[in-house]
Amino acid sequence: MSELTDRLAILAIAATGLLVLIVGWAGGLVEAELAGLSARLALAVLFAILALVLGGIWWEFNHTETE
Repeated sequence: MSELTDRLAILAIAATGLLVLIVGWAGGLVEAELAGLSARLALAVLFAILALVLGGIWWEFNHTETE
């Protein structure tokens, strides 16, 4: 496997774990308590956190490579 596919595999594993943790668990709690626009906004914030964490993992891969 090449370095890129190794990175993508690690990123896919991290994404799956974070999706289950953040969107599944926290999103389930949000859905139980909120309705309407506030629920959509809360889920959008959770998705933004997920995107930032995955972007940080990818950035760290690139940062480590240059050192």
